[in-house]
Order: sequence, then structure tokens, then C-alpha cells
Amino acid sequence: MDEAIFHFVPRSKRSDPVPADPKLSEAVCRLGEDVRGKIQANFRGVLAKYGRPVVEELEVKRSAVPDRVYEYLAQQRDLVSVSIDLAELLFESQKARSSSAGLLLVAAARLAGKRALLMVKLEQEGGLRAEDVLVEGKRTFDMNYFADLLMTEHNKIYKAALFCVDGVPEDGPIEGWAADKQLSGKMAQFWLQAFLGCRQKEDPKRLTQKFHEAAVDWVDKRVDDPEKSVGYLMAALVELRSNTATLDPTAFAADHLDLHDQDSFLAYLASKDVPTTVFDKDIERVAPRLSELQIGFASGISIVAPVKRIREDIKIDEHSDGTSTVTVNGKITSTRSHYSPRKTDAPDTDGQAPGADLAG
Repeated sequence: MDEAIFHFVPRSKRSDPVPADPKLSEAVCRLGEDVRGKIQANFRGVLAKYGRPVVEELEVKRSAVPDRVYEYLAQQRDLVSVSIDLAELLFESQKARSSSAGLLLVAAARLAGKRALLMVKLEQEGGLRAEDVLVEGKRTFDMNYFADLLMTEHNKIYKAALFCVDGVPEDGPIEGWAADKQLSGKMAQFWLQAFLGCRQKEDPKRLTQKFHEAAVDWVDKRVDDPEKSVGYLMAALVELRSNTATLDPTAFAADHLDLHDQDSFLAYLASKDVPTTVFDKDIERVAPRLSELQIGFASGISIVAPVKRIREDIKIDEHSDGTSTVTVNGKITSTRSHYSPRKTDAPDTDGQAPGADLAG
């Protein structure tokens, strides 16, 4: 981060009898190296953990923010004038909502050495500081209250967006990253749509479906050990069915795959355009496929079992010739004819052998 400027954006509603106005700065602030380092480390972590790729919504023009981003990154305007416009746009986007007051940080930044623009909404917090003092020769502590603290260690109330010159084409929508630490990866619609004028680049339903398909395909093609393949698939299904709102493929690989399989798995996901970083999970498209696991044999025989019963009721023994014995423990309660829509029914020949001359 090279330069930064702060603007105070008050909480305001259209029904307020006396409208509040933003308090706008007219120059960049002075940042010591310790402050600069703290801010950089803080928001690098926020964007890495909660950031989601976003793209400008061209079909519905909700905000002028993408235009201001383009003007700055294309070096048509300076940081101060663009940041003032951004503060006023944030103020307007909050009027119809119960968004809290706070500071808007706008910073000239570099991402991999390339020109970038960082925007962060911060909420001020109150807090006490204890200072060691001597009173009449005796040690005690003075307590001071600070009402305008920013970026405290436990502050979760800020939103961020980062746009790089690489994501700003002359003839297409701008692309970047947005994060909402308050919502742990999800984003307030006023921040993403009303203010930034963007949408998430990838639909969580589609990303979740792509992860499921790629994980199943990788196990089928790259894992030869039958017992290991069952374990990996079960882990993927359990991960998808869990109550977590996000999915982290890298963490999944580290937690559930053998060390020598992790790089292969992540590389395979990347080859199928599945992100290996955290993304929002939505299992709507794959929910019907997450309750059962099918074990298939070269002979055409298949065993379908509920995922939650695999470990308890099925045992797999491998043999040196590459075959396996699968033992199912349980009481048989039914047998039935099974129809597979993938197989064509045999033609009706009235008892004659296939290929017989029906004309006689």
C-alpha cells in the first residue's frame, strides 16, 4: 500500500429531519511504516480468507463505482478526487439501509507490482487502555477510554474490495475481489451490489457441483486402492453435507488425503476450473447424490449403500492379483428385480433364438 486516505461516512436515512453529511478528507494521510505494515497484513489476511472473485454487473447498472475504479486504474484521475466520489457513493448506497457509520479507507496499492485500488469500510470501536503510572511513589494504572479505535484484534466489522489494473479491460466488465469479514465470506448486498455494482463471478451452486464432479472423477481415475478410494469419496460427501457455509479444497486435501495425493488432487481441481481456495458452498444441485455411495466391479456388479453405513457394515479385503472381496454385514430384508435405464431390453422373439428367420 503506497498512499491512503480516510473519509467519515455517517449513518443516514432519507427520513432523518436533519440529513448528515460525509466528512471528506482533502489530502492523503501520513502513514508510519508500522501502521502501513499493520494495515497491509490485516487486509491481506481478510482478502485471502474471505475474498471472493467479483465482476461488474453490466446488465443492470447499479453503481458508478466501477467507473471510478476504471478512471483511477487507467490513470485518468488521482486518488484524492476518486476517493471523495467513492465516499459519497457509499453514503448514498447506505441511505435506504440500516448500515452503520464508519470510515472509508481508499488506498493506492500494488498487487504483484501492478497498480491496484483498495477500498475498506471500517467501523470505529470504543476501548480502554491501561497505562502504568506512579502516584505518590506508588505504582498504579490509569485507565483511558478511546472511542475511535480502528482495526482492533477482535474487530469483525469491516468490508473490503480490491481491484487491479489486470482486471480492468477497456471493452469489458471490471473484475476484482470483495470480502465481508462480518458475514464470514457471504456479502451484504448493499456492499456488493448497491455500492460496488458487482456480483460474484462464480455461482456457489455451480462451484459446488464442479467440486463434487471433479472430486469423484479424480478418485475414479487417479486412486487405484479400492479401500482408499471409498474413504476419499466418503470424506468428500461428508464435507459437502456438513453445515459449513464454505468449502476449502486445500484444507480438505490436508485433512482427508494422504500427503502424496494432495498435490494431485488440487492440480486436478484446477484443471477442471475448480478453485483451490475457499468458496461459498451451496449443495442444491448435488444434494440427491450425497446420501449414497456406489461400489462397482469389473463384472458389472454394483453395491449401493448409504454413506453413513459404509464403515459399519462394509469390509473391503484386497488381494495380490488386484481383485477385492467386499463383505456386507447385515440381515437381508428384501430382494427385487432391478431395472437399469442404461440397458436396452432384449427384443421379444416369442421364444425363438436371436437371429432366427422369422419368415420361415
